[in-house]
Amino acid sequence: MRFLKYILVLLVMQSNAQSFINEKDFDNYIKKNDVFVIEFWAEWNKDNQCDFLNDLKDCNANRVCIISNEKLKDRFQIDVLPTLLIIYNQKEVCRFKGNLLFQLTTKKSEVQTKIDSIIISKFN
Repeated sequence: MRFLKYILVLLVMQSNAQSFINEKDFDNYIKKNDVFVIEFWAEWNKDNQCDFLNDLKDCNANRVCIISNEKLKDRFQIDVLPTLLIIYNQKEVCRFKGNLLFQLTTKKSEVQTKIDSIIISKFN
């Protein structure tokens, strides 16, 4: 019984775990995914990280740590944390930035609305 509880805890932790992506895999990853949401963040600002990434629908969401992936930070000209990018067909289509207190004031509904509009545009 204890073993079963341990397995269940691991499964829950795994399903809630945030995916991280690095410079090496980034381009291949966005080629494979149609709508891609990426949060640029750093460990020192983890209290202000986006808490709804896993709840977004019809997209693939990941994080990039700017400390260990400086080339991606420079490539996308990230100047404030957190920054959320929506990438569609390997191009940035939308950007949400944190404020002067390094807090993302964008709501999940705003991000999801943008993702939904991208999905709908594919059928027009």
